[in-house]
Amino acid sequence: MSWKDPGASDAEIYKDGFHEKLSRFWPEPREQLHSGGWAKTREMVSDIKRLMAHHPGGISRVLDLCSGEGATAVYLAATEGWEVTGVELVESAVMVARARAEQYGTVVRVKLEVSDDASSEAPAEAATTVANTPVVRLRLSYQSVEDLVRFAHASVQYMPMPSNSYDVVYGQDPDGLANEQRVYAFKEVLRVLRPGGLFYFWHHWIPGPGWRPDLLQEYWGDPYTGSPRLSYELYLEDLRSAGLQLSSVRHTTELSARHMGAMAARMRREVPSLDGSLPDKWLERSLEFASRGGTLGIHVVAYKPPLPLPLQ
Repeated sequence: MSWKDPGASDAEIYKDGFHEKLSRFWPEPREQLHSGGWAKTREMVSDIKRLMAHHPGGISRVLDLCSGEGATAVYLAATEGWEVTGVELVESAVMVARARAEQYGTVVRVKLEVSDDASSEAPAEAATTVANTPVVRLRLSYQSVEDLVRFAHASVQYMPMPSNSYDVVYGQDPDGLANEQRVYAFKEVLRVLRPGGLFYFWHHWIPGPGWRPDLLQEYWGDPYTGSPRLSYELYLEDLRSAGLQLSSVRHTTELSARHMGAMAARMRREVPSLDGSLPDKWLERSLEFASRGGTLGIHVVAYKPPLPLPLQ
């Protein structure tokens, strides 16, 4: 990665040891280092399946932005049978993710088939026949999870994936989008999605909508929270600039407050201080800004526009 590449500054932040440090006070399981943990992951899967219910061809290939140590990608491969690719900047996390997929083993899938004509069916593992009744068969298939998942050590700003190749791109608090050059990541999402494909992500800790200008300027200038071009409105600006078609956008203040509050409570239990201050000054200042009226987070559903209809 060259310092001139979009998002190159992230290499100084997200490096080996990042996930270990992040997990120390995390209120969710280590394998779910995003707000909401497994419950939010299951909600995401339900949303994706509902939103893509009428997508031609359904869902077969999925891309995980900032996939971390790979638990969600492996879970989707095992439970849904999707081919999942994870993109992660931290090399040690990629190694953990690949080992996780290898250790998961083989999944057995069971499919129930009912037919009125036994003669038209190929042999199956189990079948029952009674005169003038349908034939019921159970078909078993076996698939290694490792064959369904792969992880790339790369930046989300320039992903080594072919164009028009994924039905869904999702991100669970993808920190790579906090980079001021996130528009390149959004353009990459547009590039790798198939026409009509879904982009689904949330990011719980950025400034949400409607901050007073003076409060936002103070946030940007703060030595702990300061980060250029970081806000709900700027995410929307970059999403539109990239060419993505927004379907729904909302803030995540309730989820954010619950998650960040739980993290702060754990810090106070494990590292008590006489004045009640937190060892993580970024978290302390973020909660302070929220207490002064700042909403938090963004949750986006967007699509890659379908191909235009040919002229008649």
